[in-house]
Amino acid sequence: MRQMTFSRQPSRLQLAATMLCAAGMIALVVGGCQKPNISTRMAPGFEQPVVIAVAPILNFSGEFQFDPVRAADLLASELTFVDGVTVLPVNRVMAVLASQGKYQIESPEHAVEIADAAGADAILVAGVTEYDAYTPTVGLVMQLYGGKVRATVSTVSATSVARQPRPALNGLDVGDATQPTSQVQLVLNGSHERVRKMVEEYAEPRTSDEIHLGWRQYLKVQTLYLRFCWHRAIADLMEQERALRNLSLAARATEAQPS
Repeated sequence: MRQMTFSRQPSRLQLAATMLCAAGMIALVVGGCQKPNISTRMAPGFEQPVVIAVAPILNFSGEFQFDPVRAADLLASELTFVDGVTVLPVNRVMAVLASQGKYQIESPEHAVEIADAAGADAILVAGVTEYDAYTPTVGLVMQLYGGKVRATVSTVSATSVARQPRPALNGLDVGDATQPTSQVQLVLNGSHERVRKMVEEYAEPRTSDEIHLGWRQYLKVQTLYLRFCWHRAIADLMEQERALRNLSLAARATEAQPS
């Protein structure tokens, strides 16, 4: 007679315990590899959603290897991380410039004209004043021009504005349409400890554990370091715009009070 053999089947309780144990191990492994939940979004500086165009970068650095269109694309990409901002592609601005027989912004009046022609509320005009890919070092200036963004301020009388403190506006005349609503000038030298710390903070939520260099790749790869520089300038620009917005709100509240 053939001897029958039986395999011992695990009970439902044992199966459940095994599955829970496996799930716990997976959670530990995944949790150990994941980055902290740090948002890469940036708070806006405007009262309402806005559409911003980005102009080709002006090269004042004397570095012939610098690509102003590629740099503008990186700036536009970083600008998309600002909440409430829709970014027009750089090639739309280039198309408007080309229709005029030009390849860059030539004056503040020209900037406002191009923004209107491109269908944007504002235009971001940036220039590179210093560029060394090996240090790395980037010097930059960034200005925001725009009629619709300026509409927030245009309803405020000059007298009311004059009564308000202006610590972050760098003396900009908000009543002059040829002046930028905000502007930033920076020199970011990657060999300085303060800058390296900022790079590390920027790179932390954007860097995979599989990359050998980790956050230091943002000091080694030109395009990544330039991204960081644009991010830093945009953050400062938004801070100025928030100061301008708060100034406008305070002035309106003052005007609304009965005399």
